[in-house]
Amino acid sequence: MKDKESAQVPDIIKERYNSSYEAYMGVKFNQYADNVCEIELKIEPKHLNIGNSVHGGVINALCDIALSGAVTCNYVNKAESVVTMQMNVNFLRPGFEGDTLTARGEIVKKGGTICYVEGEVRNQKGELLAKASGDWFIKKPRV
Repeated sequence: MKDKESAQVPDIIKERYNSSYEAYMGVKFNQYADNVCEIELKIEPKHLNIGNSVHGGVINALCDIALSGAVTCNYVNKAESVVTMQMNVNFLRPGFEGDTLTARGEIVKKGGTICYVEGEVRNQKGELLAKASGDWFIKKPRV
């Protein structure tokens, strides 16, 4: 896994990483604790659309990973799991090959079974590429 030391990603996530979509994309975890998840992706040709800008699906995936991560960092070592209920992404600016994109998600409101999370994607210049928000369902274990 390509995580930074400061990310303190739990072993269970490291174990799942190698066969994950995150690994395929090339995502690195920068922060994974205290209701916040920050990830990073160096843009390669495989991330581009036919117009040579970052595909919207890549931006959407970065938002989903970061926002979901903000929730899972609280539940990953327990029996609970989380599922995206809905997510809205507003695309504000394109990204390009060679850019390093950083996506950050943070819990705004945590309930008993639902979390509301907001986040964003920025390039290496700090320019805002996308804003996202959504709801995540916390699946309790069946007894």
